[in-house]
Amino acid sequence: MGEENELTRVGRFDVKPCDTAIDLTDGKRFTKLKLTRDQRAQVNALLGAAPSLLGVSTLSQSYVLSFPEGVQGTLMRLKRGGYSTTLQNPETGQIVGTAALEQTAIQAACLGAFTAMSIASGQYFLAEINGKLNMMRLSLDKILEFLYGDKRAELLSEISFIRFAYENYGSIMEHEQQRLSTIVSLQSARKVAMKDIEFYLADLVSTVTAKVQTDILETVEKATQIKDSLELSTQLYVMSELLEVFYSENYDDGFLRYIEEEATAYINKCDKRMLTSFSMLQQALTSHKDGIFKKTDKEVLENQTRKIGDIVDRLNTAESSSLRELLHSALAAPEKRTDYYFNKDGDVFLKIS
Repeated sequence: MGEENELTRVGRFDVKPCDTAIDLTDGKRFTKLKLTRDQRAQVNALLGAAPSLLGVSTLSQSYVLSFPEGVQGTLMRLKRGGYSTTLQNPETGQIVGTAALEQTAIQAACLGAFTAMSIASGQYFLAEINGKLNMMRLSLDKILEFLYGDKRAELLSEISFIRFAYENYGSIMEHEQQRLSTIVSLQSARKVAMKDIEFYLADLVSTVTAKVQTDILETVEKATQIKDSLELSTQLYVMSELLEVFYSENYDDGFLRYIEEEATAYINKCDKRMLTSFSMLQQALTSHKDGIFKKTDKEVLENQTRKIGDIVDRLNTAESSSLRELLHSALAAPEKRTDYYFNKDGDVFLKIS
């Protein structure tokens, strides 16, 4: 937006014209928001009010109140702004009710439009978050290759639901009953994810500490399979946490801080338990000696030793893991300034850099 233009402030929103030529097709700086039909209608209401909004520096306060026949009222100014009225029956003198009055018109147009754009940009941010969760992006066929046991069907169903929730965020947010039921399901998905994480961590410990190791390479294969399942469950846990924040629109500082601290602490604990198990497996590989009747392919053994070593190295540097960075940036997003640009066709673009 052109810095030289005088802006108009409506509530918490700043609106100003843009005289400077800007290339909204620059994908590195802007992304076009996908609006539903209702969201586009709300945006159009703001665009319709734009000429008067930008041409008037001070908005007049007007209120409309209809009293039932036979009822009188008196307006009282409220400290928080607006007015309140006490309704009386003139025949009995008894108070029959009260009503609060608020400003409407342009303010309502701004609120409706910015709410619509907030939901649409939330859809964009969720897609960006999901794109960084490598395990969540896998096809169901790929996931089936490493999931095993009773948790297989349970995890698949929750992953399918999480994908449904983030892909349809914009639409679901416009339907209150569906939004509320989705929040309940997200809370359930988080519980399932935590339960599965604990299951796989226990299975990992029992696998690497088994007293009888029939084949060290089979143990490595089983351990890496468990690791993949653990990573998927952990990403499911994080995504369900973030989706609940976006769906509830609870951006209270204390709540966001609690979510980040609790999730980070839990991820740290899981990583430490994984590190302990894979360090033991690394030691077993390094000190492995073939039995009299069973020979291990040395080249394969060396490759698997390097593979487990890489896992241990990544877990040792967990403080700067991408999952923690993703969680932090996603929860910090609501506090950042957001700029929206409109073109002459009524399309809305979000400034991303």
